[in-house]
Amino acid sequence: MKKSALILFVLTALAVASCNTAGCLDNQSAIPLAGFRSSATGDDISVQGIRISGVGAPADSAIASGSVSQVYLPMRSTAQSTAWCFHYTQEGLDDPALNDTVTFGYESIPYFASEECGAMYRYMIQSVSTTTHIIDSVVVADSLITNVEATRIYIYFRTAETEEPEQ
Repeated sequence: MKKSALILFVLTALAVASCNTAGCLDNQSAIPLAGFRSSATGDDISVQGIRISGVGAPADSAIASGSVSQVYLPMRSTAQSTAWCFHYTQEGLDDPALNDTVTFGYESIPYFASEECGAMYRYMIQSVSTTTHIIDSVVVADSLITNVEATRIYIYFRTAETEEPEQ
């Protein structure tokens, strides 16, 4: 093989290898994953009879409904906060007065991942507020939301009331 043909072969092989997306993670969007836990035990749980939708989003925009143990909570890159309504559909809890709202305050950070993956937003969570009807608390395990698929937020639900010891 001539030297020029060898160089052309090597350059072609490099070009083909650089055009694949193997270096790009499957999840190309930075969407925080929230896991559900019991406030009584700290164990992972599945919440029965729940409907989760964005506050200010169209009425039919539920992102989860039924029995849920975790949920992706997308953020708006053009806003500084996003709020989610947790409506409980179980008998005895199906009352809008018991709805919980979780609001995340954040900074949207443009991020160029690579030539294969392109650009995306990352989010730096700066604050969290929640009502506490059925939700006990919200913990942000990592405030930088990237496209790495990992649970970054834990929502603790009241699953049992602690009894006062008798005296």
